[in-house]
Amino acid sequence: MEKHSFQEVYEKIEVPKADVLKAIQNGMNQASFDAPKTKKNTKTVVWSTVAAAAIFVSSSFISPSMSHVMADVPLLGKVYESFNDAIGRSLQSQELITELNKTASSKGIDVSITNAYYDGAVVGVTFNVKGKMKKEESGQVVGFYEIFDGDGGISDSKELVHMEATDDGYIGHIQLSYPESELPSETTFPLEFKTIGGKDGSWRFDVPINQLPYDTVTIDQESSEEFSDVKVHFDSIIFGQASTAINYTATFPIQGKHDQVRLEVYDDKGDEINISMDGIDLETIKDNDHIIVKGRSIIPQSVKGETKYVEVHPKVAINEQDQFVSLNASTPVEIKADRQNLAVTIEGITVDDNRVGFDFQVNNGDEMDWNFGFFKDFARNYVILVKETEKEIYIEPIQHTVKTIHKDELRFRSTFDIRKLNDFDLNNYVIRVNMGSLSANIPVELDKVKIALN
Repeated sequence: MEKHSFQEVYEKIEVPKADVLKAIQNGMNQASFDAPKTKKNTKTVVWSTVAAAAIFVSSSFISPSMSHVMADVPLLGKVYESFNDAIGRSLQSQELITELNKTASSKGIDVSITNAYYDGAVVGVTFNVKGKMKKEESGQVVGFYEIFDGDGGISDSKELVHMEATDDGYIGHIQLSYPESELPSETTFPLEFKTIGGKDGSWRFDVPINQLPYDTVTIDQESSEEFSDVKVHFDSIIFGQASTAINYTATFPIQGKHDQVRLEVYDDKGDEINISMDGIDLETIKDNDHIIVKGRSIIPQSVKGETKYVEVHPKVAINEQDQFVSLNASTPVEIKADRQNLAVTIEGITVDDNRVGFDFQVNNGDEMDWNFGFFKDFARNYVILVKETEKEIYIEPIQHTVKTIHKDELRFRSTFDIRKLNDFDLNNYVIRVNMGSLSANIPVELDKVKIALN
């Protein structure tokens, strides 16, 4: 998941314990407008502000009483079906799921860890929850948990989890990539729920996990892109019983510390293979003027024996910064991304007592194989009028309309109602162009790599 973005924001602030869930939800809402579809399929567009689940919080809680009792194990198929866990379903059909019986109690709520698996680089845990809890409008119960004691160096070490109702409580499910390059044969998975159903508490577990048999194949292939100064070296593939992990080493320039690798993978028939977890950062090293990231992507099936080779199409979502245009600026003003061929041109600015309007063009009219709706959403949400002193803050935008001036040329006109802005002055407000939202969704494409699996 990060481009001037929520990740950069949370690195600068501390979030109070009482506000953590609200802060996470606000971050999610910020990116929840109508997302268009990508150029080739129906993958959800990833706007630049989606990193809400990675907020870091320091808090102290009451320790729960632990009791090791036989849990009421829900039907495994129902759990893995409900949470769309293809790996869990496959392992369950092979009878490779470990049954566990661990319960923690706090604030009148009992949490029972019922099952776990550890396949290649993927860990899965299912659990039951019972007690009096606040429900969401959807009927679900929301919890907030930490893994590995909320280690800031681990991707998604703090997350929200949504639980589904059952006849006598709720069931939940957690899946993650093991957060180290080396995979131990057996270990424990530190897991602590901090909030469940609106109640703060501590439900802590050290979940034992035993590695299922797996194979590792070493790779030595690389792809790069000179202008963006990015490089991806493919290191190895891990073949689990029901999963496949691709390990790589990515190199970015120092300003690209939030760049993110994304992979598309195809089999020997040209059919795309689904990736369930992409761009997982395992280790980050600063080396002079570059950032080196050990990363991993997960395929939720075993591809060994299913295809002679995989063709990997690496892409990198580039970290681009917001840029700002003064209302006094002489137009046209071209805003260009630093490390890829993306641009927004402010072609004219008009100001009167009631309105601020500006005409602009995106990407010099080049849709880059994306549909028009993508750019219309970008125009509506990411080229906006903001107060100079609040230009780094992402809040509800000033009321405005967006008109398409020329669809084929990606030209738009935004008009902002300033009648309720008592402090409006040409020097107090600027146009914010969020280039990061374009770069996050139009990644740099590197040369494809063909990896033989035999």
